[in-house]
Amino acid sequence: MSAPIAKDQLSFQLPNLTYVDAHFEEPNLGRVTLPTELPEHGFGQWLAARVAAFRGWREKRSAMAELEMMSDRELLDIGLSRADLHRVFDTAYNADLVARSEG
Repeated sequence: MSAPIAKDQLSFQLPNLTYVDAHFEEPNLGRVTLPTELPEHGFGQWLAARVAAFRGWREKRSAMAELEMMSDRELLDIGLSRADLHRVFDTAYNADLVARSEG
């Protein structure tokens, strides 16, 4: 005797992974690049440094928002907990990794 099985019980569908953003997979998607030849001093260099700093800040905020939207289980899968989130982008916390990569 076998139990009746509905056709939809055998179908499998991947879950919708809403925390994956396209710019993580395609880093150059929709990016505006600055000219490579900027003056070594003056307003052009100052402006380029400010634009780069703003972009870095915005990318960090976006990544932090993505991490905060993850469930505890998803964070555990990548080796993090909610308590670790504020330290992910802390330079003092990652100083040993930076030192190893430079040496």
